Amino acid sequence: MLESDALVVDSVSHCFNHTEENRKHPHAERWDDETYELGEQLMPDEYVHPKEVFYRDHSVEELERLLFLESQVDYTNYHSLPLDDYFHDGLVSREKGFKLRERNPDRVSMYVDINPLEDDAVEQVEHYVKEENVEGIKLYPARYQNGQDLSLQLNEDAVRPVLEKAADLDVTSVGIHKFIPFATAPVRYFRMGDVEDAANAFPDLNFEVIHAGFSFLEETVFAMASHENVYANLENTIHMACSRPEKFARSLGEMLYWAGPDRIVFSGGSTALHPQAAIDAFWDFQIPEEMRAGEDYPELTDEIKEKILGRNALRLMDKDPEQVKRNIEGDKWDRLRQERREADDFPAEPWSTYDTPA
Repeated sequence: MLESDALVVDSVSHCFNHTEENRKHPHAERWDDETYELGEQLMPDEYVHPKEVFYRDHSVEELERLLFLESQVDYTNYHSLPLDDYFHDGLVSREKGFKLRERNPDRVSMYVDINPLEDDAVEQVEHYVKEENVEGIKLYPARYQNGQDLSLQLNEDAVRPVLEKAADLDVTSVGIHKFIPFATAPVRYFRMGDVEDAANAFPDLNFEVIHAGFSFLEETVFAMASHENVYANLENTIHMACSRPEKFARSLGEMLYWAGPDRIVFSGGSTALHPQAAIDAFWDFQIPEEMRAGEDYPELTDEIKEKILGRNALRLMDKDPEQVKRNIEGDKWDRLRQERREADDFPAEPWSTYDTPA
């Protein structure tokens, strides 16, 4: 929670498995290493994982301590990942998300991964929405099967039945990865044209562009300007406030100029990145005056920051901030935070609550 008593909502958290045993595809090691290197590039040195912390099967207990003791995050939306063509457990398993939510029902929502190429993909959507009460679904724009990369953009025939079922079930949101292309997948699979097609075809579905503004900025802001059901999720992007402030100012400024402040949501990117690094950097961040004057970007007020850090995500999930506050008041994490505040140890030091490697 911020000093203003505004809630902080981490719109994407993951419980990664970066162990050698989890690698299934020859490029999986490269994926792990590039994720670690991205953290080195984006975060201040004190927030970069020790390698023995990063290259492990992160536990649910470690993730919840990272979120609720090492950062000001009050509520999170866990995203499992459908990458079982690269990693045995998909890199971020569903099971960990359900366990995290079970342990913290008033602090956790979930988007579940769906692979549209699976024969029962539509049935999976129905099961997870109706029986498991997930808030949304998470899709990737490419798969790797039988030795080749396959396109799974939102306008593909294979994906449409999944979106139709999600729309029928009034799913809150569809998260779609739009970022640096992974492994050998072509760049064109990660561009934004399919998001616009889907936003037109399914006006009652919200589409969250995950990592918005890190890549394909112009396409992203024009899609947001043209479609009120397209949201920018700042996973990884917001960490550029730490390390690439001019690029971040450009990305955020363009989003605010074209689409306003109400469809931009914060994500700390746990456990690949540390959420508090981004929270601190963003709260202190200002778009440089010369950029505001030259580009007509708005002033980054505390109100806008509070929207991005929490209020927008809660509205997207149709949750009342005051009710969320009442639900978490006095819970385990609230009590532990108070104890640590009294000991001047909140938020805790980066990675200090992790289990010591055997």
